[in-house]
Amino acid sequence: MPASNDNWVCFECRMVIRYPKNAKQVPKCLACGSGTFWLGSKVEVPKKDDVRGWRHLRDDCRTREIVRIEKEAADRRSYAKAAKLRIEQLEALPANKERSKLIAQLTRSIEKLLLGRK
Repeated sequence: MPASNDNWVCFECRMVIRYPKNAKQVPKCLACGSGTFWLGSKVEVPKKDDVRGWRHLRDDCRTREIVRIEKEAADRRSYAKAAKLRIEQLEALPANKERSKLIAQLTRSIEKLLLGRK
């Protein structure tokens, strides 16, 4: 059974593009060629001439994106804090090879988080 399509929108042109859910790239706007914003399949899209509706949709999408970014940052900080605590606990124990490897792995994961990589 094929995957269904999602809505992608260009806020500049107020254009909606239906694109497969499992697509590996962000579709470009057919009118202006800029990148589009993913809405999913359940978000109601205003008519093209409803300027106020499009402005509200854009503002709502920006707010959701900011909330998502802030949550990811909080999750990274929380993980880094837990990893630092675990490193302290491991360093308090007698040294052994496996423990040293785990400490190094946790340290690398903290460094990746601080650089913004996953």
